[in-house]
Amino acid sequence: MSEPKPIVEIRDLSVKYPNGVMALEGINIDVNPKDLIALIGPNGAGKSTLLKVILGLTKATSGSIKLFGSPDLGKNLKYVGYVPQSAQARDPNLPFSVYETVMLGRTPIAGLFHGMKDEDRQKVEETLKLFGIYELKDRKIGQLSGGQSQRVFLAKAMVAEPKLLLLDEPTSGVDTSSKKEFYNILDRLNKERGITVILSSHDIGVITKIANRVLCVNKSQFFCGENEDFSADVEIHKMYDHPVEIMDHHDHP
Repeated sequence: MSEPKPIVEIRDLSVKYPNGVMALEGINIDVNPKDLIALIGPNGAGKSTLLKVILGLTKATSGSIKLFGSPDLGKNLKYVGYVPQSAQARDPNLPFSVYETVMLGRTPIAGLFHGMKDEDRQKVEETLKLFGIYELKDRKIGQLSGGQSQRVFLAKAMVAEPKLLLLDEPTSGVDTSSKKEFYNILDRLNKERGITVILSSHDIGVITKIANRVLCVNKSQFFCGENEDFSADVEIHKMYDHPVEIMDHHDHP
């Protein structure tokens, strides 16, 4: 039986900004079906840039990238869900409800200029229930707590039933209890539903527990491999170039 093809294939990828600053250099990784990859590195390491390259939002200066086997990234973006940095809504005057926000995530399926069908509305309701936010469906998005808002934007990313989920520091500014719940949800999506996940986070002690593979970057690639081969004490200190305290949530599975 042949091995499944990688969902993302990156070869010798580099990104240089217009001002000449190198954002990423020499990145190589295959993201396989059902992977949960912990993407770690200090601020300014290029983690967000790498996710944006996969999404086609940032162009590589050199190297190659394929998404679902195609170098035409836009062709398969409908299979990708994305939760960007600071997704939580903080403006209490935002007019969108939780239901309307999650419904926007169905656009890749329904089409931008086509009305939502009954199946789209049904999928929204199912997703709201899945993430425990159905009772919040009529509440304005700007009136939610950080943890609630976080689940809404994850639901928005998941309502189109993506095969690949990209998350860019999704727990920034969220309390510890909400973080734990959020990571438990991701763990279940990966293990029970087979969703492939690339998760960028500074919560190194937690995400390296739920991940099966780890990618460490600080502009260049310091480590890429299986979780059991990853030595946090060695690799993290090398990458940051100084000792780093790794916070661990001991009650996390």
